[in-house]
Amino acid sequence: MNRLLIFIAVAFGTAVAGAASLTAREGWIRPAPPVAQVRAGYVVIENAGDTEIVLDKVESADFGAIEIHTMYDDAGTMLMRRVPELRIPAKGKVELKPGSLHLMMFRPKRVLVEGEHVEVTLRGADATVTTTLVVKAQTP
Repeated sequence: MNRLLIFIAVAFGTAVAGAASLTAREGWIRPAPPVAQVRAGYVVIENAGDTEIVLDKVESADFGAIEIHTMYDDAGTMLMRRVPELRIPAKGKVELKPGSLHLMMFRPKRVLVEGEHVEVTLRGADATVTTTLVVKAQTP
């Protein structure tokens, strides 16, 4: 019984430590016509911890579904594909930006005009980070 309690305490401590080391900043969503059923979202995610963090789920009350996508060049044609997870290296960061990794946000549940805010949560087995994305034109 004592070993089980020690295992649970260690596992819980690891999860909390991973969550505390993860931050997200500079989040934004491209403006689109009110009838658009897909949006692209961008954010910088940083991991101050000593171990890599893997995120594999993205949620928001404002969208029916959100996936992590990447862009790639296929013989001169830019294509997009879903990626199953986002790996944030220890003491490192991953930037979701136009033409690269980004969030594909499907079926908005409300009209999002420039200046609106959307709360998004990225989850993994060992960490969760919630951030706000602002609807705005592309930053320089």
